[in-house]
Amino acid sequence: MRMKRNIVAAFTLSVLMVSGMGILLITSSNTSVKSIMVSPVQESIPAQYEPHAPIEVRSNADFAALGASGVGTRSDPYIFDNLEISNAETCIEIQDTTAYFLILNCKVSSADLDPAIRLRNVENGRVEQCEIAGGSSGLEFNGALDSSASGNAFYGCWNGILMFNSENCTVYDNEIHNNQYGVKLEWTEWCEITNNSIYSNDEFGIEVAFYSYNNSFYGNSIGWNYLSGGDEENAIDNGEDNRFDDGISLGNLWSDYTVAEPYQVPGLAGVTDEFAGLLVDDTAPAIVPQYDTAIDAESIDNTLTWLVGDEFPATYMIEENEYLATTGIWSGEEITISLDHLEVGTYELTITIYDGADNSATDVVFVSVISFLLGGIGTELVMIASGITVLSFAIIIILIKKLS
Repeated sequence: MRMKRNIVAAFTLSVLMVSGMGILLITSSNTSVKSIMVSPVQESIPAQYEPHAPIEVRSNADFAALGASGVGTRSDPYIFDNLEISNAETCIEIQDTTAYFLILNCKVSSADLDPAIRLRNVENGRVEQCEIAGGSSGLEFNGALDSSASGNAFYGCWNGILMFNSENCTVYDNEIHNNQYGVKLEWTEWCEITNNSIYSNDEFGIEVAFYSYNNSFYGNSIGWNYLSGGDEENAIDNGEDNRFDDGISLGNLWSDYTVAEPYQVPGLAGVTDEFAGLLVDDTAPAIVPQYDTAIDAESIDNTLTWLVGDEFPATYMIEENEYLATTGIWSGEEITISLDHLEVGTYELTITIYDGADNSATDVVFVSVISFLLGGIGTELVMIASGITVLSFAIIIILIKKLS
């Protein structure tokens, strides 16, 4: 649907309804009926995260000095929460601590070759409900003990999670996708990796390197990894005495499991998943279609947001008038793009989203950029147009009455 620049025409009815969401313009004539959402300058929306400088904790005393809440006990840990830290070498580094601490609901991204979050020689640390992107690792456990990561999303990293020289740590309920490697263990023992979605990583979803012992992997959905190599290789185990099931009844779901027998995990360890199942996803991602929209060329901060969803979200592609405009990784419930670069004209924006199994969904939106109405005199023009419309109808009614 495209919006005509000239709205006023003979015997055409124009209705404008003003609301907090914008102005809905409905034009009707003898030939067609069109509807389009006209976007005003956006109101500011409170940020979900507070921008913050990189955090470096070198001792238990540093938590309070750097503004963490809590007192560092099991029932009242030190907490850093609702922070956004980006483009730093290492965004959060905590080392040489024994106090209980929690990194909660933070958005962290690193453009460097260092980890986005590093926990070095720590005990009792937790990272929960964070969005973590970039870096040599999204999260590095380095000499960590009794620490955990849960409910996080890791993407765009070299390693989603690296566990090095760590013991008795847990990784559960995370989404780990579109990294080079998903989860990597080196010199690590007695750790549990459970109930995670580990998919669409360029190389192994799980790699257990030499000198890693007695680690457990079960309840995970592991799929569509190492596709660049031609054949899927979802995991490799070169350690010793590691388990890929719980020893009772629960194994993992694998996208490359094809036979009704134990799943053989590649690697020198020769380990099997005795209770493996097949990971299948033949459902396309969900995408809520957007209204065609018009924006004032003089306005700023205009965006277009699609609500999207999938069990295994992966990537998106946006085309502008059939030319590739941008691609990226999506890991949440919405995808937002800026419209401020568009000049006066009409644009066809096509978004295609893909999940880990390469299912896709598409939506097309027409955006008209117009220099009219919604500038400083927009309200006055709307009122004048409405008054003309009412006056026109009054004249028509009078003429009809006279003729009758």
